[in-house]
This record gives sequence, structure tokens and C-alpha cells, in this order.
Amino acid sequence: MTKKLILIVIVILGYTILNWNNESGAAISNIKDTGSESPAISKSHRNKSPYKIISSRYVSRSSIRRNVGTTNGVRINLKQNGIDNTDIEDFSLAFNSGNEYRMGNTVGIENSSFPLYVKVTYRTWNTFHAVQNDVIYEFIIYYPGAWDVIICN
Repeated sequence: MTKKLILIVIVILGYTILNWNNESGAAISNIKDTGSESPAISKSHRNKSPYKIISSRYVSRSSIRRNVGTTNGVRINLKQNGIDNTDIEDFSLAFNSGNEYRMGNTVGIENSSFPLYVKVTYRTWNTFHAVQNDVIYEFIIYYPGAWDVIICN
């Protein structure tokens, strides 16, 4: 009986230590609704990744890539089944710096400063057009440049 009890305590303690060691390296601090404050890069970020995906709800696949370019900004493409998603309702784009622009099915942010916090929300049909989903995709880009973001559902 004591062996089982010791084994259970070791498993629980090991699980707790594993979760403590695997905490996220990057953090957002003091993001306000005004959008005028930029998210601070925590000291634990240490140049590990140029971006971080904070939340991805009802997104089957996504990619964030840096392009060669002289401008600072982000282009966001919404896709479904490999083609542009045109069945989008209640689209909302929240970000902390820059100017929003639209070019066809591409939505972008230009003249932004980094780190750039972006939250994309919209409602779209699933791939079988049976149910509508409220998509939320939230990310931070830490380094300047021209970035392409593709969100597929």
C-alpha cells in the first residue's frame, strides 16, 4: 500500500514539475483596450521565435512567414479548402499599431511598430457548410519586416 502511495505522489509531483518547466517563454503584459500600448517582450523570450501564436480557435492550419520587403506590416489571407474564403461574416481585426488596409480578400496592417499584437475574429462556415464557427486567431510578431499570415479553416 505504501509503495502505491509513494508511486502516486511521484507521478503527481513529476507532472507538476513538468508543467512548471514547460511554461511559455513569451508573455503579453498590460495590453489595454485602447490599442495604444504595445505588448512588452518578456525577459524570458530570449529571441527564441520571431512570433508567437496566442490562441487559435476553429483554425485547421495556419502559417506565419516573413517576406523580403522594406515595409513593416502584416498581410492576412483567409482560406478554406485551399481557396480564398468568401463566406466571412462579422470580421474584426484588432491590433496595437499601424493602419488597416484591404485589397480584395487580403486584409493587412501597414506602417506598424513591433512587437505587433494582432487579433483576428470572424464567423465562417465549416468545410461542409453545415455549421458556422466563430474563428479567433491571436498572435504577436516580435521583429520588424513584411509578414504573411495564412489562416485556413
